[in-house]
Amino acid sequence: MKPANDLEARFFAATPRSLERFSAHADATPGGVAKGAYFYRPYPLTMERGDGAYLFDVDGNRYADFANHHTGQILGHNHPAVMAAVQAQLQRGVAVGAPMGHETEVCAELCSRVASLERARFTNSGTEASLHAVRLARAFTGRNLIAKFEGCYHGSHDAVEVSVAPPLEAAGPAERPLPYAQAIGMSAGAVADTMVLPLGDLEATDRLIGEHAAELACVLLDPKTGITTRHGVLMVFDEIVGFRLARGGAQEYYGITPDLTTFGKIVGGGFPVGAFGGRADIMDRYHPTAGPGVGQSGTFASHPVTMAAGLAMLRELTPAAFEHLASLGDRLTRGLRKALTACPPPRDYRSSLDADKRWVSPLFLALLDRGFFLGHTLGMCSISVPTTPQMIDELVEAVADALRDPAVKTAATDG
Repeated sequence: MKPANDLEARFFAATPRSLERFSAHADATPGGVAKGAYFYRPYPLTMERGDGAYLFDVDGNRYADFANHHTGQILGHNHPAVMAAVQAQLQRGVAVGAPMGHETEVCAELCSRVASLERARFTNSGTEASLHAVRLARAFTGRNLIAKFEGCYHGSHDAVEVSVAPPLEAAGPAERPLPYAQAIGMSAGAVADTMVLPLGDLEATDRLIGEHAAELACVLLDPKTGITTRHGVLMVFDEIVGFRLARGGAQEYYGITPDLTTFGKIVGGGFPVGAFGGRADIMDRYHPTAGPGVGQSGTFASHPVTMAAGLAMLRELTPAAFEHLASLGDRLTRGLRKALTACPPPRDYRSSLDADKRWVSPLFLALLDRGFFLGHTLGMCSISVPTTPQMIDELVEAVADALRDPAVKTAATDG
């Protein structure tokens, strides 16, 4: 493997041990990584450890972490309260096949924070949470069709991996999008059972939901709750990422009251987790004495170590922590707007297609070169509690500096 340009040459020179690790096991798993989200060109970094707001790779390079494990490490790495809770639980047992108490404590914590949440259950991932929320909505309503918004991602199961990033030629009219199977191997029936809504067009959304209200089991991520309420359709709100916006999540921040909500990421304190919940009359279909109810299980769902870590993380997320994150977010937004004056923000998925994506990989590598680790698509980035205002300002300057770098421009325009 050889560098394709000067920017990659810098990367190779700074990370030889990551290249060795990647090359040594490239034949053991497709693409050399055991998780697709970890792959980027020319090869992914191998990290040695994380601490607070920083990551350290196997070559000893330090990076300010603005990816935070796909937004999941909101307290940063090795937070003492989370680590103490994990260590204490490990002394009690890793998994015992019976309740240990933390799982119901986390449910109570979630219900105390989220006004729409009366009952909750756990899964192993956000994808599973979405899968079971959709299944529950279908069981409760007796309807089969679901609706989601174009360009939105709710997990990697067939029902929702539709029109996440459809090519424009297959997307249909902007006001009436066509469902597009995002992954090869998906069930054709799943695609047919999913209606796609135009994000940002309330009039068209209202019209489409009204036309199909009698068939719709639920709408995922309705931007205006009144639409689903008026048409008698359940709304499933995706808080898998958005739960970091406020103590009660994005629904508190935006004033939305859904029927069901899906959770993940920070609810597990950095461990694999998913959760879903909502109105008692819907969730009580899972009650053990409910007769023919809805089934949902999983060997590692509500794993005691995950629950202990998640409870500790949630309790550290105080109003002061959210105020700090919001302040940093405002500071970063202002800074990036100044640095990116020539780049108008996209309004929706279709307008994002106009962006010149050739700059993404070069900018990512240039930021690594300057000591900043972001999501490699530059689309799954976040701030953690130990992030400082100085780190925000340094990131903004690094972005501006990278865009002036001739090696970045050459890699983008030649690529």
